[in-house]
Amino acid sequence: MKPLTAAILLALSCHAQATSPALSPNDGTDPPADRRTTESAPAAPDYLAPSTLDTLRVIGQRLFPYQEGMVLDQKYIDAQAKGNGDIGTLLRINPNVQFDDTAMTSRNMGEIRPADISINGGLFYQNAFLLDGANFNNDLNPIGGEIVPTHIMDVPSYSQGIALDSSLIGNLTVYDSNVPAAFGGFNGGVIDAESRKARDAISGKLAFRMSRSVWNRYHIARDKQQSFEESFQASDQPRYDKYQINAVLEGRTRGGLGIIGNISRTRSVIPLRGYSAGFVSANDEFEKEQTRENTNLSVRLDWEGPNGLDLGASITHAPTDERYFIYNTKNGYFDLKQGGPVASFRANLELGAWTLRNTLSYSDVESSRRGQSGVNHWKNWAWSDQFDWGARGSSQEGNWGNIDQTSRNIAYRLLLERAALRWGFVEHHLQLGAEVQDRKATYERLNDHLSWLRPESTRTCTSTNGVVDNEGCSLSPVRPGASIAAGRGQYFRQLDTYRAGYFEAEATEWSVFLQDDVRLGRWSIRPGVRVDGDDIVDEVTISPRLALSWDVFDNKDTLLTAGANRYYGRSFFNYLLREGRERLKSTQQRGANLVWSPPVTSTANYRFKDLRVPYSDELNLGINQRFHGLDLNFKYVRREGRDEVVRTRRSNNGDGDIFSRFIYEYTNDGRSSGDVYTLSIAPLRAWQGLGA
Repeated sequence: MKPLTAAILLALSCHAQATSPALSPNDGTDPPADRRTTESAPAAPDYLAPSTLDTLRVIGQRLFPYQEGMVLDQKYIDAQAKGNGDIGTLLRINPNVQFDDTAMTSRNMGEIRPADISINGGLFYQNAFLLDGANFNNDLNPIGGEIVPTHIMDVPSYSQGIALDSSLIGNLTVYDSNVPAAFGGFNGGVIDAESRKARDAISGKLAFRMSRSVWNRYHIARDKQQSFEESFQASDQPRYDKYQINAVLEGRTRGGLGIIGNISRTRSVIPLRGYSAGFVSANDEFEKEQTRENTNLSVRLDWEGPNGLDLGASITHAPTDERYFIYNTKNGYFDLKQGGPVASFRANLELGAWTLRNTLSYSDVESSRRGQSGVNHWKNWAWSDQFDWGARGSSQEGNWGNIDQTSRNIAYRLLLERAALRWGFVEHHLQLGAEVQDRKATYERLNDHLSWLRPESTRTCTSTNGVVDNEGCSLSPVRPGASIAAGRGQYFRQLDTYRAGYFEAEATEWSVFLQDDVRLGRWSIRPGVRVDGDDIVDEVTISPRLALSWDVFDNKDTLLTAGANRYYGRSFFNYLLREGRERLKSTQQRGANLVWSPPVTSTANYRFKDLRVPYSDELNLGINQRFHGLDLNFKYVRREGRDEVVRTRRSNNGDGDIFSRFIYEYTNDGRSSGDVYTLSIAPLRAWQGLGA
């Protein structure tokens, strides 16, 4: 059972509550008439003007009656501490969101990558991230977020396909429970971002922020102080310099076309030791730099035409380039490249009582790796006069090769909403829609990569058939302390070749949904259903959704909420792309005669069989209470995850020609459960300074 999470959300509004969308004019919160400000009141000097903070719009505050989550508007976003300027910094105010403990600590403050998040105990790679209706999920290898350079086949990446700059966001909605039927493809929650709209006047902004380790004061345990200062791994970053520059230009034409352009770049430089345990290399860099760089380029257009026509378009290109190195290794630099373009075109049309919302979206994100230029090998030499840079008896050189991974998504979504329809004492708000998307993922090793392993002693580099080996053999005397005999030369007994190769997977997905938000006296009831299907797992899933709200005293002071919902997750291309990947590898062996054996192609270690789509069942209860100018929200959420995908080692059942004797197979044997309690407190109106 998860511990009680208490979050006191003390953010305040500078708008009059009479015009706030979260409160109605008759909710009893307006001040007495003799205390209201009138137009004839004298204006105070600017330096005496009261200071206000924006109200954090918690969804329990009647913005929606079912305690679905929270909404952050542009004024709140602009007023917050920027941190790395990512979505995760904004979400830390939500008590239902938990963060990866290693993403940002006092020991690795040079990082800028977006943190992995879990919503109400859901798997961190099973959230839905949306920008203007376009998804930017990473379905390639999101569970490989930890940077482990020894993954020769796998490229580590993060659950968010792009590192979205929060300065681009106009509104951010987080659905953590009682999620509407219009959203699917998640087990945790939905993060729905809407980019900023242009102001009417031509204006711009240029901003620069910087953070440096020399401005910090670290408190490190005495027995760990030296290892921290001599760090050679990204988990400990005693020094860094990080900056962000941001430029915005916006305006609106006489014809009403709004245009806003934004460019931002965040860069961090992290110097680390090149070798472990304080070792000083005789023939390699003592200190090496890791870097992180994220660029966000964004353009948004919007136009409101006649007859209820509303058009909008946006494109965001957000590439990330991170440079790492393999410690204790020469020429061991490699770059991880992620992100890409995310675009959408929106056309909304009002037809009588109906509003049609059309969204055409496109995203093409990558998760790729590039080794140091001109280095397409890995060699693990024993320490010798020629190879003298290494530590602990060996001198490593090289990297793990060049790999491209891409995930392309093209989607169309139609949403129909009807204005309130009253039948007797019952008021209905209908919403229905459909969505179809085409997804394609690719994995490509760009060139052959050679991995030389298992050094042995030798007195010659000429094989018995007369071939001289200058690549995998050396007559330089091995030094004492190495793993093989000192004073002789060395040769590699094993050569693994990872051939260039290409894999792809493509799928078509569709969904339809229907929801009716019903008002009956003091009751609000929102039944809904969502149906999804795809041709990866060839399964049609049905997700019932039900949310209830009861205004106990019919004055909006006390609301009781409840819900029962099912959420189906996504099918990951990573499972398909992994199958057969090991067959790009071949192995050769040799002995003291230095003659290579014929290459033996590796058998596959992973097998993909029929899987069901993982799902999560949710039950929730909550109370929203107004009390002495405060808005109190308590919520309990029970989540049970079923059919979760796990990797199981088992016999290959006789498929010996293709698969290894024992393989890893993906199955639906995973299960999880969680109980989440949250309490949030917010003021009903703005707090103002200077006695206002």
